[in-house]
Amino acid sequence: MKRKLILISIICALLLVLLPACDAKNAGSLKTITRPYIAQYECTSATLGGDDVLKKFDYIEINLVNKKDMEIIYKPKDGDRKVIKTTYSLNTQTRELTAEVGIYGYKFKQTTKIQNGKFTISKAIGRKQLIMNFEMK
Repeated sequence: MKRKLILISIICALLLVLLPACDAKNAGSLKTITRPYIAQYECTSATLGGDDVLKKFDYIEINLVNKKDMEIIYKPKDGDRKVIKTTYSLNTQTRELTAEVGIYGYKFKQTTKIQNGKFTISKAIGRKQLIMNFEMK
């Protein structure tokens, strides 16, 4: 009986020493483990036909709200913050993100691949190429 008490005391003492070493905050949430792509992405560069268009904005962001809803959030330098809400799909095997966005009455469908928390959108607009690079915040 005395041995069991000593053994239990040693186990409890070890647990008291080891448990504080586990950091629950940094261990990650279930969302981080199961759907790590659901995050907010900021535009790090944007060019249209070689001209820097990002300098005309305070920010451009894409927010993947959940597994189907997406927001495009942007604020022109001399304008108000705007939010475009749409939906997206993601092929978890290939990590291809597909979204359809309506701007000024036109619908654009784009597919891109998320790699290491980054993706690029490339779309021909007229005779110029729009290239936007996004990175997870």
